[in-house]
Parts: sequence; C-alpha cells; structure tokens
Amino acid sequence: MSNLRQPNGDDYPEAARKHLDDAQALLETARYDGSGYHAGYVVECALKTLLQIGSAPRWGHDLSAISVQVAALATGGSPHTARYIPNPPPGIAYANPPAGWKETMRYRAPGDLTWQQAQDWLTEAERVYRQTVQQMWMDGVIR
Repeated sequence: MSNLRQPNGDDYPEAARKHLDDAQALLETARYDGSGYHAGYVVECALKTLLQIGSAPRWGHDLSAISVQVAALATGGSPHTARYIPNPPPGIAYANPPAGWKETMRYRAPGDLTWQQAQDWLTEAERVYRQTVQQMWMDGVIR
C-alpha cells in the first residue's frame, strides 16, 4: 500500500506495478491479449498517479483524455509534477484493438493482439512506468 492510497482503496501506483507484473507474466505465457490489456492499465494508472499528485484524480479509462490532462500539468502544474510527465507522451491510443487499447477489450475473443503488438504495448508501459511511478518511488514522492 502506498501513501497515495485513496479512501475508497484505489492505489494507482501499486495498481500500476501489479498490472506491469501481470502484463510481463502473460506475455511470457503467450497470452498476448491479456498482456496488452494489463499494459494499458499500467499506462492508465501511471498517468492517474501523476494527476493525483498534481491535482485531483481522473475517473474513467480514456487514455487519450487522461494524456491531455497530464500534458496540461507540464504547463500549468508545478515543477514537482512536471518532471514525471512521460516524454514522449504515451504511445498507446484509446481505441479498439488492434489500433489501440480500451478497457472493453476484456470482452473480446482471444486473438486481437499479436506477439509483436503485445510486446510493443508492454515496452511502452514499462517506459511510462519507469518515467513516472518508478521515479516517484525513487524520489520519495511515493512511499
């Protein structure tokens, strides 16, 4: 449990780490759709962590809208938050697979993502996690 755990139990940095572990494990067992699904949640939870320390938490799953709010922190936020904004911005779009990630992909039959797509999404999720949540842990922002 992190110091950013909310009263309702949501803990975005811990959830980001959990989803990253799951995405890695699922890719290793050739569960590409599951890996991609969890990779999207890594990005979502990492960005919501930024919004939480910069202002108020953002509800919903639209990665594009959340990314816009995070980008606004770069100009309207504090140096405290700006240093953790992923650069470049996350490269996973909020769209139906295989063009992008949506939380509703959990309802689809297996086979939407190839190994390469799942690997690309996981690589992007790892990058975003390192630049945001992992760096905040290292700096003591998250405890």
